[in-house]
Amino acid sequence: MLGSPNYMFGIYDARTANNNRPAHALPGTDKVTNLYREWFTRQNLLWNYTDFSGLSDHGPFLAVGIVAGGLFSGAAGLKSLDERNYYDKMLGQGLGGFAGTIHDPCYHQACDSIQNINVFAYEKMVQAAAYVLEYLARQDDLQRWLYPEGRPLDSENRLSQRKYNSINEYFGLPYS
Repeated sequence: MLGSPNYMFGIYDARTANNNRPAHALPGTDKVTNLYREWFTRQNLLWNYTDFSGLSDHGPFLAVGIVAGGLFSGAAGLKSLDERNYYDKMLGQGLGGFAGTIHDPCYHQACDSIQNINVFAYEKMVQAAAYVLEYLARQDDLQRWLYPEGRPLDSENRLSQRKYNSINEYFGLPYS
């Protein structure tokens, strides 16, 4: 999700997180969004907000009140002419990709491999993620930074204490 060939620099927009998410996770989620935006701005790189719909890997975390944030370089959506022109203007003629074309034609397909990435976009997205991870790692009290009002641990938001032997067991999948 970070190196789509017809990429966009997308930052998950905390303001679009589903309203039925536990409220205590939203301030930290907003802070993470702001960190990504700050990195792209400092690098003089364009970026776009993308919906934080909860339909990706971050969804289960937000659903139980765990702060989330992230980047998105496009999937099955089409790059608009305005988006292409904006990227051309900011990055240089011809670097904006192709209007009317899917961001990642190999999204969830057999051709989705390391050969199917835009190296420039991938490098910038990895650098942005590294910046945010380092920033978070440097916090003296990360939990207070992410959850300024505290993180309630009632029965609805308590994380499971069960120990799992594998990812397959956790998701109830058969072993191969």
